[in-house]
Amino acid sequence: PLPPSSLRPLPDAQLQGLLKTLRPGKLTDTQAEQALSIVADSLLVQQMNNASVAWFLANSAEEGEAKSLVQRLVNGLAGHLLAAIAENAPPFAQLQKFFRLGSSLLPNSTSTVSATGDKIDLYRELYRASLIQSYSEPLFIESFALKDIYVPPKGVPVEKNSEQQMAKTSQSVDLMTWAQQQLSDLETVALIESEAGYGKSSFCQIWAGVLAQEVYPNWMPVLINLSEVTLGETLEETLNSGFRGNFHVNLSEWLELSHPRCILLLDGLDELPPSHLGKRAKAIFVQQLLDFQSKSQHKIFLTSGSVLLQEITQELRAQFNRITIQRWEQDELRQWFQQWTKVQSLPIAQNFFTFLKQAGIFSTKAELQQLSALVRQPLMLYLLGILHRDKLLDDEMLQLAAKAQHRGNASLLWEIYYRLSKWLLGYPQAEGIRTVQMRWGSSHIHRSQEAIANLLQGYHPEELLEIMQDTALRILHSGWSQISLADELDVLPAFYFRLRDIEISRKGAKAQRVLVRFAHSKLGDYFCAKAIIRGLERLVERISSTYGEPTFVLESKSEIALHLYKLLGYGALSQEIEALVIEGLRRLNKRMFSFEVLCQRLLPFWYAYCQGYWLNEGIGHKALTYFQVLQNPVNIEQVNAAVGLNVFLLLFSSYQEAKKEFLPCGNPASLREFNSEALIWLIGRTSILGKNILISRIGSKSFRFINLSGVYLEEVTLAGANFGQVNLSNAELVGANLAAANFQDANLAGANLSNTNLENANLMGADLTGANLTGVNLESVNLTNACLFQAVLTEASKDIALSKGAIFSLEQFQIVKNLLSQPSQFNVTNSADNTAIWTNNNMLERGIIESVEGELIISEEPYDDYGEDATVISDR
Repeated sequence: PLPPSSLRPLPDAQLQGLLKTLRPGKLTDTQAEQALSIVADSLLVQQMNNASVAWFLANSAEEGEAKSLVQRLVNGLAGHLLAAIAENAPPFAQLQKFFRLGSSLLPNSTSTVSATGDKIDLYRELYRASLIQSYSEPLFIESFALKDIYVPPKGVPVEKNSEQQMAKTSQSVDLMTWAQQQLSDLETVALIESEAGYGKSSFCQIWAGVLAQEVYPNWMPVLINLSEVTLGETLEETLNSGFRGNFHVNLSEWLELSHPRCILLLDGLDELPPSHLGKRAKAIFVQQLLDFQSKSQHKIFLTSGSVLLQEITQELRAQFNRITIQRWEQDELRQWFQQWTKVQSLPIAQNFFTFLKQAGIFSTKAELQQLSALVRQPLMLYLLGILHRDKLLDDEMLQLAAKAQHRGNASLLWEIYYRLSKWLLGYPQAEGIRTVQMRWGSSHIHRSQEAIANLLQGYHPEELLEIMQDTALRILHSGWSQISLADELDVLPAFYFRLRDIEISRKGAKAQRVLVRFAHSKLGDYFCAKAIIRGLERLVERISSTYGEPTFVLESKSEIALHLYKLLGYGALSQEIEALVIEGLRRLNKRMFSFEVLCQRLLPFWYAYCQGYWLNEGIGHKALTYFQVLQNPVNIEQVNAAVGLNVFLLLFSSYQEAKKEFLPCGNPASLREFNSEALIWLIGRTSILGKNILISRIGSKSFRFINLSGVYLEEVTLAGANFGQVNLSNAELVGANLAAANFQDANLAGANLSNTNLENANLMGADLTGANLTGVNLESVNLTNACLFQAVLTEASKDIALSKGAIFSLEQFQIVKNLLSQPSQFNVTNSADNTAIWTNNNMLERGIIESVEGELIISEEPYDDYGEDATVISDR
């Protein structure tokens, strides 16, 4: 029992005064009906809110923090009231109508379970209540909830006959409005697509609560995270495996009822767990969806990343009604900053807005295009908001963004994730990040010394980071979005990880286990990348031998092979993680790591892999045992394919970083060392991981520093690939699809290009001496200054080539090549449209930069109408 002193009323006059307003006696009928009808906006609840805030303040909470906590409680209040009334239906019979309960709202149906004496399905009502209660869940580790900062997204409907791009005439529409319109179509599945971080899951959570509170019983929302399902024989069996809530309900029972009809919100097709069926699992699941929807009884809404849809046949895609979530524009950004004001403070929100505006981030001609794109994504804007409120988003970050423009956004993302991890653990000055300065507002509530100590639980920050990396690697290696642990890891920060207790029955006894998943996949990518980097560092790590000479920790070839199979054999390395791995390796201490040494360590493994050596040695089977322990259903073929794909991708990028020549097929000058079919074999081998997965991953990369001399790539599809300055001499490219590919200044001497598709390809300055061009249509090919000396082609094709500016003299080709290599010749122009491309592009770039120099804020950009000192946000 509590000591008497703890039961004394708080000596706070304001609190006591507010508590008295809650003791007026009996509520009038009007007041009671108002409280039940509009709940959060009623006078009674507002009085309760004021008293609750005063209580927090009396207990030394900050005002902003107190208001956020109370608002979170209010967000889910209707759900808690619904649950209480459903569980006590008879005494609360008069209250049921306010929460869409009771026989007056439900049709007569013998299948409706009577759990409380009325026609109320208790478990269904408790589930419905849980959807509304989820509005009270904190956003990451904040005091506020998602609902408090949520901005409704917009999307552009995808025309069914438009596979490559949306019709230009399509206008963006409110996503929830579009979704509600889809309810009249019970024949097709509604598909919401976007990249990660654009708000698909947030929309599902918010809309599920709206449906539960405002649309039921006409529709019953069911929200299922597809990362938690197991593929079954039927859709009902599949979905039931991921139906959360412990409501003792088989979802198939609800789906058999004619009323209420269910809205199945299936979130994350691209996160569908791995299966022994491999890539066929997703196709089977999609077919299950279409078969179920064809019954026209319930309605399916599916979310997915855009890239995954390429693995689904065009015939299946045509059966979806699709919409693509768009990045935020002026209206959405304005709403977000208004919300940020409410959950933070006006000064914090205003300063963040001003910082971005002065950097030109909101301009349609923003110089920092990558940062501008990130700001228009809900998740990234929130993360940047965290960094800015704690003075970790600064001019140094802007300078980094400017320098990394040509490298994609991996450099910027790495810096954001790196600073977030240091922010969470308390800004160690040794890492070069300034110590935080406490200031007005609730921005530092979670980062007090006490909070940091509670988070670390006695661990050193680096020790905690190691635990986080180990957990991330286990999640990655399992292939699942969540893993089961026998012990509860309370030390894992809630900002990065979500923990959920589950009970498992074992021989009559119940054991407690914990399911661990990332709080968001994009945050998880960073720690997965760090874990892989640590594994790659192991390859180049040296120790002193007995005689004091440096030697590698992993010395034997079999040790290296097993290490790589375990590190990279889990499945295909995602593009996001791959980019972060390369960026993280860039940032390692140059005395301890170099890309050149990494290439030297990986290359012998790669050549042996291409000969099937490691599979024959049983290395793959040893790694398979490791993955099976983690419940990863990969088979030996998938493990072997994944290792090959991932090592090749790392070699591809590492040689680019080292600026050294990569010979993926070996030395073409040596018959013993050269394997011309290595890449075509890898393309076929990796198809078990996904349709054209290798081609899709390298097609957009630059092949500079990759020597493809003599390579056999017949009938491959590399449309749009960048082979600029690449050595493809004597390559076998018969029947390949190389449409729109760039071969500028490439060496194609002796290459066999017969019957290839070179539509709109750029062969400007390429050396095609002795190349076989029979059966090639050159009408749309840029052949300006290309050398076709002794090339095999018809007279008609030769005439076309001449008209395109091709050169048939080797001596003349060398003269032109030498002239073009001189800077003074960049001013030479050609009146022909198809030869204008060879002028100096850098001059054009400089002209563009000069035209906008000093114009970070221009009159056409959003928000400028508000004036220099005005704000678009309000503290009202």
